[in-house]
Amino acid sequence: MRKIYPIAIILFLVLSVSGCLTPVVTINSETTTVATTKPETIAATTAASEVVTSAATTTELVISPSPTPIPTPTAKPTAKPTPVSTTTTVVDLVIPSSDRLSGYVVVIDPGHQLKAGGELEPLAPGSTEMRPDVKGGTSGVATGRPEYEVNLEISFLLQTWLENQGCTVYMTRTTNDVNISNIERAEFARAHQPDVYIRLHCDGSTDSTRNGVGVFVADTGIYKDQLLAWGKQLRDCVCQATGARAGTLNASSNYVGLNWANDMPAFLLEMGFMTNPEEDRRLSDRAYQAKICQGIADFIALMPSTP
Repeated sequence: MRKIYPIAIILFLVLSVSGCLTPVVTINSETTTVATTKPETIAATTAASEVVTSAATTTELVISPSPTPIPTPTAKPTAKPTPVSTTTTVVDLVIPSSDRLSGYVVVIDPGHQLKAGGELEPLAPGSTEMRPDVKGGTSGVATGRPEYEVNLEISFLLQTWLENQGCTVYMTRTTNDVNISNIERAEFARAHQPDVYIRLHCDGSTDSTRNGVGVFVADTGIYKDQLLAWGKQLRDCVCQATGARAGTLNASSNYVGLNWANDMPAFLLEMGFMTNPEEDRRLSDRAYQAKICQGIADFIALMPSTP
């Protein structure tokens, strides 16, 4: 028996080195079998993961390398849209304030509208001749803007300009998408009994060199003997303020909107030609628009005010 022990010990050592035997370890009274691996196998396996097999639960725990963190993307600031100006020049306008027009009542009619009316109406009270209730207007050869848009833009500025000087102002329209006939505009003005009813328009021509400010009035009504002289004052005041050429001055019965407003001082002001490239650009220039408003305000100050 004494000779058997050395031989058994040697055999045990040989088998352990060759991997044929699995050592048993006791931890907390539970028997755990740990897999014995050859050195070259350990080197290859450890680089990827570590595997521990429990004899009691037969569960494998795989420990993988930590994943590379993905950087959180940085949000790029949203670019602010560039505001588009509706005018060719942006100017900070200083509108004068005073009370020189206190007591005056003015009705402003921004000529035309988004769409032509398409109906017919009498040329004058009692007339059997029919005319379009409202036409489409002209457009700018340089700016491409429709007349109705420019008319309303200047009308808003004129309203502020006059109100800052104490005037009471009413507008026949405050948006482009309306359907208001020339007779309806005159009736609106009559309801407010204005000292001045001014219809703002831009002119057009097949001759692109034509330019200047024009004024048209009715040749009938209670003010027919004074309208032409007042019309000249209006034209001259606007030309003096803007430097524009003095254009047409005419008393006529061809305008529905004037014929139906011949019981008040009514004027159709052609502020310039949109078919003239240079004048078209000026009519959309805020500084030039302010000069038009100044000229109109100067004219109103010359008109008699209703007590």
